[in-house]
This record gives sequence, C-alpha cells and structure tokens, in this order.
Amino acid sequence: MKKVDCFLLSDDLDLNKLKFPLIIKPRFGSGSKDVIAVKNLSELENFLCDKDLKNNDFLAQTLVEGVEYGLDGVVIDGRYKHILLRQKLLTPLPYRQSIGNISAKEIKQISQSLQAIATNLKLKNSLLNADIIITPNSEPFIIEISPRPSGHYLSSTFVQITTGINMIKEWINLSLKKPFDFEPRFFKHAIIRYFDCEGEVKIPNFNALKNELGIIKYECNINRNLAKVTNRASIMWRDYAIMVADTS
Repeated sequence: MKKVDCFLLSDDLDLNKLKFPLIIKPRFGSGSKDVIAVKNLSELENFLCDKDLKNNDFLAQTLVEGVEYGLDGVVIDGRYKHILLRQKLLTPLPYRQSIGNISAKEIKQISQSLQAIATNLKLKNSLLNADIIITPNSEPFIIEISPRPSGHYLSSTFVQITTGINMIKEWINLSLKKPFDFEPRFFKHAIIRYFDCEGEVKIPNFNALKNELGIIKYECNINRNLAKVTNRASIMWRDYAIMVADTS
C-alpha cells in the first residue's frame, strides 16, 4: 500500500521542509472538525495562526490523490468478508466533507488489503468500516479503519437497502451463536445524499417527489437558512434522502 509522510505539528517544526499539498488534521477524533487540505506554506500558516501547537494536537500528512470510498464489511473467525463499497461524494477543498455515498461493486484488491490488516491486528470477530482512497494507479490507500458499524444511516439503513443485509441484526445473531448470514441478497445502485445546500432554501415536498426521483427513504430537518458545511456536525443534523436507480 502507498506510504505517506506524517509529521507532528509543533512549535519547533521547520514548516519550510514540508512538501505540499498536505492534509492537516487533529491527532484525536473530532468528527472531521479542523480537517483541512493546504496547497502551500501560506495556506498552512493561515490555518495555524490561531492554533496553539504546544499540546501537539495536529498532524500534517501527505495529501493522497484519488477517489474516496467508504467500506462496510465483517471479520468472522479472522477472515474478512466484504459487504459493500460506497463511492463518496465530497465537498470541494479545503474542507472535505462527505455529502453522499454511491453504492459500488467490490474491488478485489481492497478486500486483500483489508484481510492483511485484519490478520496483522489479530481481529477475530468484528464488524468493520473503513475509509479508503483508490489512487490514479489503482492502489488502495486506507485512511482509517474501525471495528464497528458505519454511522450516518449507512450500516443501519443504506447497506440494508442496497444489499438486503441488516448488519446489526446479523451481528447480534452471530454474537448469540444463532444462524447468521452476511452474504448480500442483491445489489442495488443507490445513493444517500445529505443536504449540503447553504443560504436561503426552499424545502421540497418529498412525498410529491418520491416516484419521480426514486426516493425510497428520507428524513428532513432543514430550515430555510443554512450555514456553510465545514464538518460532520454541520451537515448530519439536516438528515438525508436515499434514491435507488430504476434498472428494469
């Protein structure tokens, strides 16, 4: 897999030695808050001007170019089982936020990479979600991996609509030593879209649009005036719409 440079941002780090572009992000989980891409030293200095680096809270990492995916899978008795790959729709740089996911077919090389990671981490039984970039050379780069189901209505809703698998139910069955099945029953081309609009908006009548747009499930909490999306917290409360393509 692709290797990247990673630096701990501190007061004594010589910023002139960094190679751009870079991703700047907190060392600890933050729901994508303060994750930003910088193209040059000037942009980095502007970002850091109001940040306190004494606590070593930020990392600088090589920006990996490519298409970003989310992944849902499971490890059973140490063997990785692929369930769904989701191509992400992202907001423009500098702040990259997922505003949607499109179901995509499995890429074999990704499964091989996930199996290697599961083996090295000695995972035995676990649900799995990961964020991955496929580079222009078709190499998978694992951004992060977590031994839990995906959030944001993905594992709970989107995966079941696109594959027929209720991941949580099947995991409970496995844990209780009851019959379970993580094999996809079908594969539907679908998209989950979070509401990333900003400014004054007109709230649509989803019931009137369901048949026209193929909307099969939605939740909507948006109001008439929306701020700019800069992190997960600023978009997830607005909820989502799931659309399935008519392939008949």
